Formats: sequence, structure tokens, C-alpha cells
Amino acid sequence: MADTVQYKLERMIPELDDLEKRGLFNKTEIKEVVRRRRDFEYQLKRPCPLKEDYLRYIEYEKQLEALRNLRKKEVVRGLKENNKKWHFSLCDKASARRILDIYRRLLTRNKGDLRLWFEYAEFCREHRNNNMKKVLGKALNYHPNVPGLWIYAAAWEFERNLNVNAARALMLSGIRACPKSEILWLEYFRMELIFVNKLRARKIALGLDKVSSLRDAEDKEEWKKENSDLFMSLNEEKPDDGEILETESKESELNADVLAIRELGFKMAYVIFNKAVDAIPSSLRFRQQFVEMLDHLDVEKANALEDEMCRSMQKDFANDESCWDWLARRHISRCQRKKHTNKDKVVAALNNSIQVYEDALNTLTSSKMFGYYTKFLQNLIDLDKSEVLESLALFRSFVSNAEEIAMNLINLYERAECLGCLDEDLAEEHICFLLKVGDVDAARQLAAKFCTGAFSKVAKIWNLRMSLEIKSAMMNSTTVCKPDLQSLFELYKHVLLTIPVSEAHHLWHTAMEFFSSQSDYLDQILNMLAKVFSGGGGGYAGASLASAALDWVLQNQGLSCAREMYKNLLALPGPSIKFFKHCIALESQLAAVGCEEARQNICKLYDSALKIYDQNIELWLDYCSEELKAGQSNPGSSVYWRARKTIKDTAAFIEAYQSLKS
Repeated sequence: MADTVQYKLERMIPELDDLEKRGLFNKTEIKEVVRRRRDFEYQLKRPCPLKEDYLRYIEYEKQLEALRNLRKKEVVRGLKENNKKWHFSLCDKASARRILDIYRRLLTRNKGDLRLWFEYAEFCREHRNNNMKKVLGKALNYHPNVPGLWIYAAAWEFERNLNVNAARALMLSGIRACPKSEILWLEYFRMELIFVNKLRARKIALGLDKVSSLRDAEDKEEWKKENSDLFMSLNEEKPDDGEILETESKESELNADVLAIRELGFKMAYVIFNKAVDAIPSSLRFRQQFVEMLDHLDVEKANALEDEMCRSMQKDFANDESCWDWLARRHISRCQRKKHTNKDKVVAALNNSIQVYEDALNTLTSSKMFGYYTKFLQNLIDLDKSEVLESLALFRSFVSNAEEIAMNLINLYERAECLGCLDEDLAEEHICFLLKVGDVDAARQLAAKFCTGAFSKVAKIWNLRMSLEIKSAMMNSTTVCKPDLQSLFELYKHVLLTIPVSEAHHLWHTAMEFFSSQSDYLDQILNMLAKVFSGGGGGYAGASLASAALDWVLQNQGLSCAREMYKNLLALPGPSIKFFKHCIALESQLAAVGCEEARQNICKLYDSALKIYDQNIELWLDYCSEELKAGQSNPGSSVYWRARKTIKDTAAFIEAYQSLKS
């Protein structure tokens, strides 16, 4: 081991001499470098060196190289002042070689660590090391099922080596190894599109792409600025006439080649899409991502390719409502992408979207499809909240005829009802839309129709109806006449006894709020509530409702009525622990101001609750805490001992009680 370490140190001598000769490190610093490297090398020669030992060695060498580069800049600055140059020498490349060697030794022992392979490859790329291809080859041999590694290798070949064929070969190998990887297919498709874009950039740079209008020229210049990295630098010196003629002939040949390659690139992209669909046929979002990659290509070819892909989706996902919705909105997004300001183009895009929705309803008649269509039309009317047309300035002039769109939307709701596709969400939207356009009477009649028909047990439709009935009764005055009060009460009575408490929670609240000043009606509503609870209705929502009702009684009828009410409710079968706690909280507020009766009621409530929920540790602890706060140690200890005898999980209770006392 010592001989191997000594051999490695001796091989560093030329590098260290070069560092001293160039004035980057002095003798003392070089001795310290040798000492640190010797320590690291001995650590790596242990029988089982740790991965952290290698990483610390690598980090030290990187910091040492950073220091060398910093000092080198100072030396170079001094040489420039004396009109001298820095000549490349051994110390300029020795550090990178050493780090690469450490990585190689590390990965010999840690072949399965993918993160280390990426770090190794990234270091090679940053230092433009010739071993990059070899490193990536080894990594892929050990990790052939990692899509990201194939993409990294192909990107390096495509971007740094400018080798399209090698990049394609790597992508194809990756797809063979990971045929179900969506990211691999997408990145392969993206690579082909970038290649086509590069060819287009080359054609524009050579002046072979003729523009047909001023607007096209402006678009091309803007595109050229946004994609400046795709262009190769050109010689700006003016050639003579002979060179011009020779260049024109070469450019004409190049033009034909570029067009042929571009055409092949588009065909390749479409083939990739088809193969990807064959490999992963059931993912709609996967196909949508392919189409979204076409956003920055030239219009003619990109649109043709996009149309082919959309037809494929329309065929394979004809029974998927979200697919039709995406295809319809795609016409608008394409219009936005091209930044059209021509009104005719905007209107054409909107008409195309509407036509797709109509085709969808002919193919797939469902509530969900009607929902997508109605939401789209609502966005057309409500420009301030539009999700599809937010960047189309000229659309405001198109929506000058918003009444026609509103009529179409109402007709669409009626079509859904006639076809049996009107679900409760669409019914609610229909009523709300009539309110939005100001037709309150029609909304009220429609709500009444729904509540007596298919949606007679839908709470949210009843909520809308009751709010409309109350507004109608109070339209001309701040009070409601007796006949209207009786009519409203009968409606509430019908719905509150028909719909379960868990669904009609809001209706109970509005009923108590509306009749809070009418004691006769409020008493009847509270009696209905008690009747519902006695029948076993309620649950969690029922407890919340009972708590709200108790608060209403306390506020409007006083403490004695509230106590009478909660006693009656607690006497019913199966009162919830949540309602018990609400009653206890009410009495605790009174006890805090010195009410002795409230303290007695708290104990009674806890005793009643613990008869039903005797294994609830939290409830026992609350009872103990209440007694301790009141300064009654003996009752507190009696509650503690009762709990210890009752609770099965005694250890958990004792631990919780000790933390409570502390």
C-alpha cells in the first residue's frame, strides 16, 4: 500500500515543480498539498474505503484548482503588463486528470450510484474531456433502464458534438431499452423539431427563405432574435462579384438539400409520434404534449403536423370528453400563439372551436360534454374572467353581439335537458346564468320546476330556489307579509323533512336565520330538528347544525330556553360528542363569570357524555382539567380514579394525565 501511494506522489513531481516555477504556490504550500494528498491516498487504500473519502478528495482537488485559477489570473495580468503571454503547461491539465482518475476509482466501487455517474459525466463535459463518450457508454451499460441517461448522452452528441446521427442512434437505443418511457419519446420528438428549426435558421441566415409580406418579415426577424443561438456566425466582409456568383450557385444547391432534409425531418417527427402512440396508446396527456411542442415551428408544416396528431387523438379518444374540450380550445390557443390581431382570423378560430364542440355532442352526448361546452361559452361572455381569450384584444369587438351567445348558451342548457343530460351541476349553472343576465323571474320559475321534478332532493338547487323565493317576497318591502311567510315556511318544512341533514345543512341555517324574529315558526323549525334527530338523522353535520340551533335559541330566546333545548336534544338517542363539547363550552363561558349553576351543569354534561363515550381519553382529560382549573382537588382525583378504572388503555391515560399536570 505504501509503495503504491509513494508511486502516485512521485508522479506528481513535474506538476508540483511547474506550480512553483510559475509562482502559483510556494514551497510551504506545496508541502501541505503533498501531505493532504498522501492522507487522502492512504484513506483510499484501506480495505473498504468509504464513498465519502473519495468525495472529500474530489472536493479538495476542486478547491485547489479554483485557488490555482485565481492566482493564475493575477500572474496573467502581470504578464500582460510586460507584454508577455501565458503558455499552456502541465499544471493547467494535471488537476482535471487527477479528479477524473478519482472519479474512475470511485465508480469502480459504486457502479450503481446514478448520481455519481451524472457528476462524472458533467465534470467531463465542463472540462471538454475526450473521455466523455467512454464515460457515457459505461454509464449506459450499467444503467440501461434510466431514460434520463439516454437523453443526457443524446443531448451531448446533438449539442456539443453536432452529431445528429449519433444522437438519433442513442435515442433509438434508449427507446428499445425503455419502450414505455414517455419522456424518452417526447425528447426524441423534440430533438427532431430542434433539428428542423436549426435547418430553418440556416436557411434564413443564408437568405434563402423569401418572405411574402411585411408582416411575415417582421415575424421572421422577431423569431430570428428569439432563436439567435440557432444561427451560425457569418463573415460580414463584402465579397466580390465572382464570389457572389459562386456563392449563389452553391446556395441554390444548398437550398434544395436543406428543403429535402427539412421535409425528412418533419416526416421523421410524425413517424416518432406514431411509434410513440403504438407504444403508449392509452395516455391522452402524452399525445397532447407532442402537439404542444409544435408551438414554435413555422406555420405551414407545423399546422399540417398538428392537424394529423389532433385527428389521431379525435379517433382514439372519441369517448373522452376532456379530449374534445382540449381539441376545441386548441384552435384558440393556436390563434394566441401566432398573435393574430386580424378580426377575421379570431372569429374563424372561435367558430372552429364551436364546431368541434358540436361534433363532440353528435359523437358523445353526456353531461360532462355539455359542461365543457357551456363553460366555454360562458368564458366568451365573461371577458374579465376568461381563461381562453385573455390575450386577444380584438375579441371585444366580436363580443359586441354577446346577446346572441347568451341565447345560444340558454338553448344549450335546454338541449341538455331534452336529451336527459342535465345533471345537478348544469341545472345550477342554468339558474345562475339566468340570474347573471338579469332574468330573475325565469330563474325563479326554472328553480321551482327543477325542485318539483328531477332535482327534488338536491340541496343546492333548493338553496337557489329558497334564496330566490325570499328575494321575491321581500322585493317591494323590508318585511314579508303573512301569506308569503306561510308559503315560505311550508316550502322549508317540505325540504327540511325530505333531504337528509348532512346535505341540507345550509338550508337549516337559512331557515333559522330567516325565521329568527318569528318565534312561532322558529319553534316549529326547532321541533322539526328534534324530530329529525330522534329519527337517527344527523351525524357530524347534525351535531354542527344542533350547535348552530342552540346558538340561535341562546341569542333570541335566552339562556333558560337554550338549556331546555340542549337537554331535550341530549335526551335523544346517540348525541354526538361534538354537541356535548359545544354545550360544555356554553356553560364554561357562564362559569367563567362566576355562575355556580353553570359549574354544576358542566359536571352533569361530562357525566352524561362519559356514560356514552367512556373510552374517550380526551374527554376524561378535559373533565380532569376542568376540575383542576376550578381548584377542586378531591373531585379531580375522583375523576382521575374513575377514569383509571374505566379506560382499558390505562398506560396511555396516565401518561397523558401526567403531561396535563406538568
